Amino acid sequence: MTTIQTHCTACGQQLMTAIVSNAGQLCSSCGKQGLFRKRIIITGITRMNQGNICVSGIDPATWRFVRPLFPSGLHRDFTMESTTQVINHFNLVEIEFKKYRPEQIYHTEDWIINENFAPKFIRHLTDTEIIGVLNRMSIVNLDQAMLPQDKSLFIVKVQKITSIWDEISFGKFKVRMNFIDQSGNNYNSIPVTDLLTLAFVRYQKSKGNNNYSTELMNTFNNNAYRYIRIGLTRIFQGQYWKQVTALITIPDLFNGRSFSFYENQIGGQV
Repeated sequence: MTTIQTHCTACGQQLMTAIVSNAGQLCSSCGKQGLFRKRIIITGITRMNQGNICVSGIDPATWRFVRPLFPSGLHRDFTMESTTQVINHFNLVEIEFKKYRPEQIYHTEDWIINENFAPKFIRHLTDTEIIGVLNRMSIVNLDQAMLPQDKSLFIVKVQKITSIWDEISFGKFKVRMNFIDQSGNNYNSIPVTDLLTLAFVRYQKSKGNNNYSTELMNTFNNNAYRYIRIGLTRIFQGQYWKQVTALITIPDLFNGRSFSFYENQIGGQV
């Protein structure tokens, strides 16, 4: 399924002529300007292979998701300024971009960024501002939102999480969950790649708290603002697999703590 695009993917200005496109299109000005800086609201920090991570967020100028990429892969150090984690959920940060590099379906959010420019922390959004972002960007039916194949990142309003568990698979610590979106669709055994959730669960288990799943579900499910951010993998075995890339509540489920805080407590990376 294709979609009609009426505005520039980079700056949000209206295009002279609407086009049919899943991937997105730059206006002539943005297509020629080279390096430029944008402020991004961070909504996801996920675990990848070989010690790399995936960072993504929302461009408040266009209200589109953005996934900053290095050609060589994004390392964890990208999130840090000295010992402070500046890339954290709902922080507003400034990043320098080089070019838009979308795929034709689903992964239309990819931008190559300047490896020589460290992300600059601007501020953390207030709870009121976060609620505004969630109201604007969230969807209630994940299956329906995936049909146009024009994005790979979604903030899903959910009814509840029904199960959370951890496991060791191929020697790697993993967390999975079952949940129901606001429209009643069930999603089972979805892997959690969110670094914050992974580090939190590992920390709870290091303290001997094997009841963490019930506690986490109760806190999440009893919150009026409960969202799960979903990201799709690159194509693997003929499919784009769903992953949980953030758990979002107001107030914050993790009391504003970062994945680096919990990793420091357990003395290692998840």
